[in-house]
Amino acid sequence: MLQEDPQTAPKRPWLGGGIREFPVLGELDGIFMVGVIDELGYSSIGELELRELKTRATPTLPRLAQRRTHELQVCVYKLLFDGMVSGVLQSEYLIQILNLRPEQELGPQVKENALQCGLTVSTLKDIIELTCLNLIFSELPRIDRLKLEYCYQGDGTLLGCDMVNFKEESVMEQVTFYLSFWKGQREIQGVDIEDAWKCRMCDYSNI
Repeated sequence: MLQEDPQTAPKRPWLGGGIREFPVLGELDGIFMVGVIDELGYSSIGELELRELKTRATPTLPRLAQRRTHELQVCVYKLLFDGMVSGVLQSEYLIQILNLRPEQELGPQVKENALQCGLTVSTLKDIIELTCLNLIFSELPRIDRLKLEYCYQGDGTLLGCDMVNFKEESVMEQVTFYLSFWKGQREIQGVDIEDAWKCRMCDYSNI
């Protein structure tokens, strides 16, 4: 990934800011998905960074298999977010997939609040369309960096950080593989031997 020189990079007034619990939604491999990004913020050189916090009951880092699920989670979040800011997410799709009533009249308080924000809306469809348009024309970039942070629940000690390497083709292969089970397109597959400890917590461990 190319990085800008902090001294020559253009000034961006939003640098240093951040937002927590940013909702993301969209379609991947024919399935509608919803998630919540723990935190989004810009780095000192203007890269948009996704930060996902994982708390641990013990002061140890999770096993490799569990860390892989965390990596896939943030990669899926990036796909959804990038789709939202690049125009992939369409208002018509949201209305259809969520079975909404687009012509539903908005309440007076909602209209008044929107008017205070400089928006004139009257129906649910207006709100959805404006939301999609706002994401596209907000000048938000796609996510550049994915970061996992692990903390101990006991005292908040930082146990470690992982920078996730995003490769869209590989991520979509994983998504397609896992979803194929839920779509009824393949049989269940057992876990690797190093992950067999999980079976102790399964209701069907006796079989």
